[in-house]
Amino acid sequence: SSGINAEYGLVADELHRMLLTEESEHWEVYNEEERQELLFLLFKHLVLGGPVCQYDDKIDRYLEIAKGLYKELITVQKNSETKKIELISKVLKVSAWDGDICWFPGDEHHQTFCYLILNPVNRIVTVFSHDYGKGCW
Repeated sequence: SSGINAEYGLVADELHRMLLTEESEHWEVYNEEERQELLFLLFKHLVLGGPVCQYDDKIDRYLEIAKGLYKELITVQKNSETKKIELISKVLKVSAWDGDICWFPGDEHHQTFCYLILNPVNRIVTVFSHDYGKGCW
C-alpha cells in the first residue's frame, strides 16, 4: 500500500518501499554491500525521482536508463592475466560538514548527493550530483 512517510515523503509502491525502508518485506533482496554500489544507487535515485516526479509503472525503463548512465560514468578494462573485464573507476560519495551543518552538497535528504567518479587511466573526474528540491525555476 502506498502512503506518506514522515522521513521519505510519498512511498508510492512496494518498489519505493524496498528502496527506502527496512520495513519492506523485500528489503533483503539486496544486501548492504550491493546497496552501496553505484549501479544500485543510480537505479534508486532514478526510481525515487524529484519533488515533481511522475512515477512510471514499468521498471524496465528505470533499469535501462540506470544501466546506460552507469556505462557512461564508469571505466572498465580487461585484466591481462585473468582476461576478465574489471571495473577500474573509483567512486566516492562526497560531502562537506562543519559540525552538524552539511554545506555540500546540501541538506541531508536521501535524494541529495554528490558522487565523484575517478578514471585513473585518463585522469578524469566526473561529478554526478543532485540537490533535491533545488530546481532552476
